Amino acid sequence: MIMEPKNVLKKKPQEPKVRQPRFEKLRKRLGFKIPGAAKQVLETPKDILSGDILDKKEPSRLFSLLPWLTLLALLYITNNYHAETKIREINRLEKELKELRYQYITKKSKLMNMSKQSEIIKRIEDKGFKENTEPLKVIRVKKEELKSLLR
Repeated sequence: MIMEPKNVLKKKPQEPKVRQPRFEKLRKRLGFKIPGAAKQVLETPKDILSGDILDKKEPSRLFSLLPWLTLLALLYITNNYHAETKIREINRLEKELKELRYQYITKKSKLMNMSKQSEIIKRIEDKGFKENTEPLKVIRVKKEELKSLLR
């Protein structure tokens, strides 16, 4: 009698795993019930991302999510608009700051030039004054004389 060799590597076909939705795991862990509407809301984003929403026969479930998606889209557009507006304003203010910095540097250099002794002498001579070439003389007054002068 010839025996057929047993195929040890051959496995039994396994049943496909039934995946529990996340809310079921959560319900079991925390011990509370989730209403049917909440189950639909929890499953919908997952279904949308995986593409299962197109296979199901109930696309009306998506109508409850549609206002939220519309609101998010409007918020995204508004936020983008405000961000671009702020960027334009920042660029405008940077240009203005640069211009004001240039003006400050120009006026400061003019002031430094005008406060030189040679420039001051030129401006005073135009008005009819002359530079004092004699050294200053110190006048000393005694306290007694000062008191008599003040009276």
